[in-house]
Amino acid sequence: LGKGAYGIHQSGRWYTNENIDQMLMERHLAKKARNAKKRNHIKGPAKRTAEDDARFAESLKRLIHKYLEV
Repeated sequence: LGKGAYGIHQSGRWYTNENIDQMLMERHLAKKARNAKKRNHIKGPAKRTAEDDARFAESLKRLIHKYLEV
């Protein structure tokens, strides 16, 4: 992001300078919770849904259009 790159999360959310810190913290806390509960296994993220696929596809289209406009 610092060099002008774009990124899209697998759920379709864009990585931006405004939300990257929050997303990294969520990831860190989830990992910490999984490691703390080794005996009581916590499941990982839910399976991707058709809605997730549609959101990702729409975000990818927006990213391509944004890139082509530049």
